[in-house]
Amino acid sequence: MKNRLVIIPGWREKVESFDAIGNILKDDIEIKVIPLPGFQLKIDRPYNFDDYLNYLEEELKELETFNLMGHSFGGALAMLYSLKFPNKIQKLILYNSAIIRKKGIKQKIVSVVVRIFKPIEKKLSSHLTYLIKKFFYRFIVGSYDYFLVDENLKKTFANINQNLSNLAEKIQVPTVILWGKYDKATPLKNAYLLKKKIKNAEMFILSGGHNLHREIPTQFAEVLRNILTK
Repeated sequence: MKNRLVIIPGWREKVESFDAIGNILKDDIEIKVIPLPGFQLKIDRPYNFDDYLNYLEEELKELETFNLMGHSFGGALAMLYSLKFPNKIQKLILYNSAIIRKKGIKQKIVSVVVRIFKPIEKKLSSHLTYLIKKFFYRFIVGSYDYFLVDENLKKTFANINQNLSNLAEKIQVPTVILWGKYDKATPLKNAYLLKKKIKNAEMFILSGGHNLHREIPTQFAEVLRNILTK
């Protein structure tokens, strides 16, 4: 019987982005990628962690046991799911996971700028407002993630933008920390912090960034094969 791996994608990540590693591993590992509400599945209201966990519970209710990997935001969901259903998890793989969220100087500056711009925005044309916001998120924030989503997802992001590092200490299932050495979205120092918090966690560091499954799919897939078949 093949090993089964369930993958929870990151924020705005498409299910199809994992096709390459799925094709490489198809002879040894059965992969199921869960589409998240808000991205490929539309939502008509903001979601919070409980909403996502309820959705995952329904999607995975037919599976008795499986390996679970979460990427970025999906890593936070994978951790929360493993805390709620530890008996279902064979191995938990936290891949560049957004579990530790701390406001640095950049985030604090962004908060101040947004607060200042809010009352001015109403006096500007919609086109000018769009251009200013596009410039701000592209060159100051360094990410379009927030800029490109609708209001439901903006509120969803506010709901899930939490530091969950204290919960990592409660993980009881076998855990692997899989990280990109040059990840800027979830920096490598977070991997070492999680390693300290999670009892007996293994750690693999690859030479890449935040999206290793797209950047180096062959190497990434072979590491997964090693993790799941040894």
